[in-house]
Amino acid sequence: MKAFKRNQIKNIINEEIKMNRYSYDDLIFSGAISLCNVILKQNIEEVLIISGNNYNGDIGIALANTLMKKTSIKPLLVHFNLSSRRFSELLDEKVEVIDDVRKTVKIIETNIYIVDCMFGYDLSESIYYPFNYLIDKINDSNCYVLSCDVPSGINSDNGCVDRSTIKADGTVVLQLIKPGYYLYPASSYTGKLFVDNIGISHQVIEDASTDIFVNYLREIKEMIPQRIKHSHKMNYGKVLLIAGSEGKIGASLLCGSTIMKTGAGYLTVLSYPEVIQVFNNQLIEALTETFDVYNIRYQMENNFDFCRYSLIVIGPGLGVNSSTEYLVRRVLETDIPVVIDADGLNYLKNNLDLLKRDALTVITPHLGEFKRTFVYNQEIIIDDLQRYTNSFPNLAIVLKGEHTLIAYKGQVTINTTGNNALAKAGSGDVLCGIISGFLAQKCDIESIVAAVYIHSLAADYWCINNSQYSLLATDLIKMIDRILKQLTSR
Repeated sequence: MKAFKRNQIKNIINEEIKMNRYSYDDLIFSGAISLCNVILKQNIEEVLIISGNNYNGDIGIALANTLMKKTSIKPLLVHFNLSSRRFSELLDEKVEVIDDVRKTVKIIETNIYIVDCMFGYDLSESIYYPFNYLIDKINDSNCYVLSCDVPSGINSDNGCVDRSTIKADGTVVLQLIKPGYYLYPASSYTGKLFVDNIGISHQVIEDASTDIFVNYLREIKEMIPQRIKHSHKMNYGKVLLIAGSEGKIGASLLCGSTIMKTGAGYLTVLSYPEVIQVFNNQLIEALTETFDVYNIRYQMENNFDFCRYSLIVIGPGLGVNSSTEYLVRRVLETDIPVVIDADGLNYLKNNLDLLKRDALTVITPHLGEFKRTFVYNQEIIIDDLQRYTNSFPNLAIVLKGEHTLIAYKGQVTINTTGNNALAKAGSGDVLCGIISGFLAQKCDIESIVAAVYIHSLAADYWCINNSQYSLLATDLIKMIDRILKQLTSR
């Protein structure tokens, strides 16, 4: 599903008006109806609508008018410059209009249901008085707050927030998805998202170009690698996993188990003797190769054939040492697709030139690891991801977070599943495993997007019947299996 920045949204709306499909008034009243439909599901008698002097403010005026004429809910409209808006001419005279800050605050203190129509997607300045004052009062209250399109104070392009930003309980999305909903810290301010169609034509949206997308379930089903009826293990990839070290064997075992549980046909683990001993006892389906701990470099240069494999995975639990750095460089010098995770990421900063390779390279950093490799600026993180993946055309970056960002060839997909149950040791190793398991079967960006979605969805499924505190990485692997069963059943 496409996501749009504010200049793109303005162009889409202008195109609709230019083609005479809809007028400005049509879009305003359609937005008001979308808000009204959500409000009517609540058991309330009156609502306080706080409107600004802009597009969202006009929707607020139209909402007050709609509620008064079509429902039994009493609207109270706060507007500090109503006469300047053409829509004021259409307002039912029975609607109570409030332009006094003190009176507004007293109403807020009654914990009334509030609709935020102060600012919207096109916010381009700091929140000013009296709106900043009212927002602080609203956030200190126990009011339920429903925001129109974008909670006031959020930058819908980059997820940054104003010092005074509405903390909404729900946001009615007026058809066009904005990236800011899912980016830090704005994602903590939107509440539940209610996406509604306001009548913008499907064709205009299809024709509008964008490099930002959000994933959703129907698309993901088509991205999952398919099993062929007449096939054998070699049809599903030969994976080499270089992982594990003393004290970190669990990371490699979790990753290896997930690679096999998500469909890879063949797995070889290359590691230290103590790691191989565990694999031989606990993951007997995997083949094993043991490091010559006295001369790993000679072994890799002379006695090991990387060309036997269709995918190399390196990093989980491998350790921070000169051998790991050498191994990262060595696998990047091959022409085989590579997934780099965890300890393997520590050595990229000094080896960025090796990312300019013909084969696919996937890196899976969390924010701390990303900062150690690239320059990070929260305000332009999507722009940065697009720039980096354009500079390294076969590099895919999976930036892990509340809503993981997947960047490839200048396009960014925002993952929409997951929760804080994943904030626990081992979940990243499982993610590396499912990405690798899918890539072994179908080596493209769709496999990565599907893997990230399903990994996070497994945490959502877990929390249906369990707490966010209790999820273990081993539980995650079991949930992934259930989800794959559900999504691939015909």
